Amino acid sequence: MEAAILKHILNSQGSVNREELEWNLDASLIAHIIASNEQFVNCSARGTERVVVRSGVRLCQDKMCSGCRGLHVCKKLLLTGDCLFQHTRRGCHFSHDLQSEDNMELLSEFGLQTLCRSELSLLLLQSNNTLLPQICHDFNNRVSCQENCPRLHMCERYLHQDCSCPKNHNFCAPQPLRLLQEKHIPEHLFHLLRSVYANKEALRLADKANRSRDGHAAPTQDGNSD
Repeated sequence: MEAAILKHILNSQGSVNREELEWNLDASLIAHIIASNEQFVNCSARGTERVVVRSGVRLCQDKMCSGCRGLHVCKKLLLTGDCLFQHTRRGCHFSHDLQSEDNMELLSEFGLQTLCRSELSLLLLQSNNTLLPQICHDFNNRVSCQENCPRLHMCERYLHQDCSCPKNHNFCAPQPLRLLQEKHIPEHLFHLLRSVYANKEALRLADKANRSRDGHAAPTQDGNSD
């Protein structure tokens, strides 16, 4: 049941209205799943309760890794289904076997073994802060930022609602495009990025609310405390 719900949410760009889930399933079952499974997070988005999914699985990006508890697969392969470097003389230093024994053992541990590559890539993009560039707060607060800023010059408001302000709303604008290309994010995923960034922010705010409620620091998406 939980695997089917996870797939449904991922095929809805990583989050759904909680009311939609409760309409199709028993409300008490949804409440139990959210309370007992950290992959499902209840978030509030402009007064609407939404269920956002995330995972503790991390993509290992260490070329010399000797065997950590991360997912060992080429990022380009994960995001696009192919790796151009794999076909060159120099080759690629990363594994191209998503279904290796170690990877499948890890995915099974987190209940992700039934996800297809595109579903898994979306889940990791909104769960891991290192796979995407962060949004530039200086840009949004009209403060001059450093030359060659490593953060996206994108309107934060646009990520959550329609906006007609003069700030950038286009992931294909020169500055965001350059940073996304440096992170090897393929353009065919750009249409998902608005939802991904909105989901990441919803998760951050939900974690912050939980920390305030519990009175102590809780892990962020990358496993560290704020």
